[in-house]
Amino acid sequence: MSVQPQNNVEKFPVGEREKASIDVRDDGSSRGDEQSSALAYEQGSSPKPKLPYSWQLAMIVLTCLCTFGNHWSNGLIVSLKTTIIKETHINNSQFATLVAVTNLVNTFLCIALGFYIDKLGGALMSVILAGFHLSGAIVMSGAATNHLNSYPLLIVGKVLAAIGDGSLDNAQHRIFSTYFAPGKGFAFSIGACVANLAQFTGQSTANVIAKNLGTYAWALWISSVIAGFSFACAVTVFFLDRYLRVRYDVTDQTSGLRHTGQIKRGTFNIGAIKHLPLTFWLVVAFAVFENAGVQSFVSISTQFAQQRLKKGAVIGGWVSSFYLLLPAGLTPFLGIYIDVYGKRIGFLFLSGITFLISMLLLKFSHSVETFIAAYVFYALSQAVTPAPQVEIIRSIIPDPQYFATGFAIKKSVVQASIVIITTAAGRLQDLSPTDSLDPAVTLWLVYAFLSVAISGLMLVLSHTAPNALPAARLSQVAPRDLPAEVERLARARGLTVPKDVGDEQWGTSELKRKERALKSPVHQSGVLSWGYLALGLAVIIIGWVMFGMGVSWGVHGSVVAGTVGE
Repeated sequence: MSVQPQNNVEKFPVGEREKASIDVRDDGSSRGDEQSSALAYEQGSSPKPKLPYSWQLAMIVLTCLCTFGNHWSNGLIVSLKTTIIKETHINNSQFATLVAVTNLVNTFLCIALGFYIDKLGGALMSVILAGFHLSGAIVMSGAATNHLNSYPLLIVGKVLAAIGDGSLDNAQHRIFSTYFAPGKGFAFSIGACVANLAQFTGQSTANVIAKNLGTYAWALWISSVIAGFSFACAVTVFFLDRYLRVRYDVTDQTSGLRHTGQIKRGTFNIGAIKHLPLTFWLVVAFAVFENAGVQSFVSISTQFAQQRLKKGAVIGGWVSSFYLLLPAGLTPFLGIYIDVYGKRIGFLFLSGITFLISMLLLKFSHSVETFIAAYVFYALSQAVTPAPQVEIIRSIIPDPQYFATGFAIKKSVVQASIVIITTAAGRLQDLSPTDSLDPAVTLWLVYAFLSVAISGLMLVLSHTAPNALPAARLSQVAPRDLPAEVERLARARGLTVPKDVGDEQWGTSELKRKERALKSPVHQSGVLSWGYLALGLAVIIIGWVMFGMGVSWGVHGSVVAGTVGE
C-alpha cells in the first residue's frame, strides 16, 4: 500500500532524522499517529548522549546468558537415555516421543513466535520464552524427584520447555540486530560461543552427576537452577533495554531510527513472505540439509562414540561433547573475519564441505584414528555454521524489520528436517541385526552432499552471475567494498530508484535504496515466494508424518531434545 505525502508533517533537520523511532512501512495503517507521537517526543526532549560501548558489551553478555540455560539442557535427555528408560520403565518408542516433542512443537510455533518477536521486540519476548523454559525444566525435575519417575510429567515439562527453547535464540538475535549494525557479526558469534560452552558443560556432566549423586534428578535440578539464572538475566535485559532507551540515544539498527521500544504495527503479517528474495529460500534449502544434518548427528554422537570406541556412556559422553569446544573457541574469530571481509556464502560452502568430509570418513573407515579425524571435521562444520547463517539472513532480507520472521521460517523447516532424518536413522538402526548406527550414516552423507551442492551453486552464481542472486553477491563482498558493488550491480541491471516519502523524511540515501531494490524479489507479486513457502510446509508435514511412523515403528529415541538448528 503506497503512502501519500502529508503536508502537515514537519520534517526533521538532517541531524535529527535518525532519532525518531517509528516503524516506517509500506503497510502501516496508523503511520500518521506514530509520526505525530515521535515528533512530539523529539521536540520536547533534550539531546541525549550516544550509547557507550561499555553498555553495548553489557547487553552482549546478558543477552548471551539469557539462552545459557536453554543450551545447557540441550543434550541432557539424550545423554541420560539409558537411565531414563530404566527408571521410568518406558520403551524406545515412548522415549522417541519424549525427545522429539521439542522439534515437533517448533515446526509451526517458531513461525508464529518469530512474528511476535518482530512485533514486540527481542527483550520482552526473551523474558516470556525464558519463563516457559524455566517452568518446563522445573516440571521435568519434579517428575524425576523422590523416585516419582513420571513419564507423563516429563512429556508436560518438555512441551513447556519447547515453547521457549525453539525461539529463544531468535529473540536473542533480534536484540543483537537492534543494537548492532549489519556487518557486526562479532556479537552474534559471541552468542554462538556461549551456546556451545553451555551445551558442552551440560551434556558432558549429565552422566557424571547422575552417577555420583545417585539419581538423574540432580542433573535435571541443576539444569533448572541454570534456567532460573537465565530467566533472571532475561528480566535484567528487559529493564536494561528500557533504561538505555531513556538515558541514551540508541539507534535501532534494523531501521536506522531511534529505538524507543514501541510495539510495531503491521509486523504480524504473513504477506511479509513475498518480500523474501530467492537467495533467502536457497539458504533455507541449504539449512534443511546442513543445519538439520549437523544438529541431528549430535543425537547419535554419544552412542556412535560408544560403538566405535567400545566404551561406556560416561566416556562416550565426554568424547562426543568435545566437538563443542572447537566452535566455542573459533566462532568469535569467524565473526571478526566476517565483519572485515564478508564471504558469508563462502562460509556456508565451507561448512558443507567439512560436514561432507566428516561423514565420508565415518562411512568408509572404521579405525580409531579416522573416527577422531571425522569428529574434528564435524567440529569444524559446527564452528562455521551459526555466525555466517545468522549474518547472511540478516543481510539478504531487504527489510531488516522482518529478520525474526525470516529466521523463524528457516528454523521451523529445519526442525521438521531433523525429525525426518533422525526417525529414518532410528528405523535403519532397528533393522540392523547388531543395533549398529553404521547404516544410518548414509543418511547424513546424503544430507551433507546436498548441502554442498546448494551452497556451491550459490557461491558459483555469486561470482559468475552476480545479478542472478544479487543478495548473495552483496553478502560475499567486504563491507568496505559494498557501496561500489551496489553501484556496479545497479548499473548492470539498469536500476533506477525513485524517492519515497519515508525516504525523504528519514534521510534514506540513494545507495541504500538501490541496495534494498537489488535484494528485493524480481517478481513483486510474490507468487514464487509463496511457492517456496509451500515447499517448506511440505517438509514440515513430512516431518510430522515421519514422527507418527517412527512411533509405530518403535524407533530408538535418538533425537536431541531442544536441539534447534540456527
